[in-house]
Amino acid sequence: MVKLAHLLVATFGALLVLNGCLARQSLGVPPQIGNACNLDNLDVLQPTETIKSEAGRVEYWDHNNPQIRCAGVSVSRLIIEQGGLYLPTFFSSPKISYVVQGMGISGRVVPGCAETFMDSQPMQGQQQGQQGQQGQQGQQGQQGQQGLQQQGFRDMHQKVEHVRHGDVIAITAGSSHWIYNTGDQPLVIICLLDIANYQNQLDRNPRTFRLAGNNPQGGSQQQQQQQQNMLSGFDPQVLAQALKIDVRLAQELQNQQDSRGNIVRVKGPFQVVRPPLRQPYESEQWRHPRGPPQSPQDNGLEETICSMRTHENIDDPARADVYKPNLGRVTSVNSYTLPILQYIRLSATRGILQGNAMVLPKYNMNANEILYCTQGQARIQVVNDNGQNVLDQQVQKGQLVVIPQGFAYVVQSHQNNFEWISFKTNANAMVSTLAGRTSALRALPLEVLTNAFQISLEEARRIKFNTLETTLTRARGGQPQLIEEIVEA
Repeated sequence: MVKLAHLLVATFGALLVLNGCLARQSLGVPPQIGNACNLDNLDVLQPTETIKSEAGRVEYWDHNNPQIRCAGVSVSRLIIEQGGLYLPTFFSSPKISYVVQGMGISGRVVPGCAETFMDSQPMQGQQQGQQGQQGQQGQQGQQGQQGLQQQGFRDMHQKVEHVRHGDVIAITAGSSHWIYNTGDQPLVIICLLDIANYQNQLDRNPRTFRLAGNNPQGGSQQQQQQQQNMLSGFDPQVLAQALKIDVRLAQELQNQQDSRGNIVRVKGPFQVVRPPLRQPYESEQWRHPRGPPQSPQDNGLEETICSMRTHENIDDPARADVYKPNLGRVTSVNSYTLPILQYIRLSATRGILQGNAMVLPKYNMNANEILYCTQGQARIQVVNDNGQNVLDQQVQKGQLVVIPQGFAYVVQSHQNNFEWISFKTNANAMVSTLAGRTSALRALPLEVLTNAFQISLEEARRIKFNTLETTLTRARGGQPQLIEEIVEA
């Protein structure tokens, strides 16, 4: 009997494990054992699908590509034309974006937070329109609207912020956000969804949830049926009762006969309550003072989820972490400079490399990196854990490269400048260089180097001390850099 009981327990355990594995596969989650990622050959990637709307388009990289799927992300590029409005949308995964071009305003909806932006100026014709609508609304709807009139507010909504070229924007899972192009050129934003993030409780397929608008073309190459907004699935009677409106207006919310897509063109002025536009390159030291937690700049308000900052501009040269006038600059944003990144566990790095320059060989210690070229071109080489070159190609504007955790890589520009934005799957991504003043080779004793590579003591010294920079250097060989030429911050 004891043996039989043990056999039953073992059988039940095996079935439980098998069921869990099958469940993970059905959800599209790759297994965590065995060779789950085939990274023997990397490639430079371009968008494979375009979803067009009335006032813009969204371009998608294939999330089933082995490189992108192994990194656990989904990448898209949002192009909003002048006067275009990207309708309120949320995702089941955290999202980090970079404004490649243009300017606009954006807003996000944080559940439970108050509408802190208010406009009390009277609107022409408001009272006449409201009187005409009162006959169609319920008693409770009249009371709510009259209460708003008594307070003197024309409109009230949650926070609205200006966005411009160089901004990194972080959005938490489930938070709806919208964007409007206020500039005179297309607003271009590169976006990354961390679908492998712990906040995503669904499968590893990017899912777009729309509060308004629709997608007549379908969601992907595998899913071609039309995608409606979330309100379309409800009975109009139920919506009318919940919002205390008439059924006809509830049907309008469902966008059943609307083919404009998820980026629509605004007719007339776009009037929302918003603060004055920021200066092009204002000092942001006040945003994240480096003093003690109870410094005079802190009053506790910035620590609440409702007022937490969601974006930071990293295109200002004064904001650079590494700066060499004749070579370029590198700027990072992480949870120390933008605290919301600690919550979504993502970070970003902006780099500008001038002609005939090089980013010293390095690898990411604790994150995957998705590098997107915003301008120019450069040669990128990537080496895997077996010491094999898995990528040696030119990357150009609009293309991206997935650099897995631990894979070493080097970037070399030629005659033209090279500019990029990198998203990393860790709130505080760390790198280790393979050459330079803070490199792994510099940290090793000379005796270790001589025995490891069978070289002389003098050759080991040159390997350790010839390169004095830490991040950027000239793309030339054989000549050590003079210390007088080094300017790094």
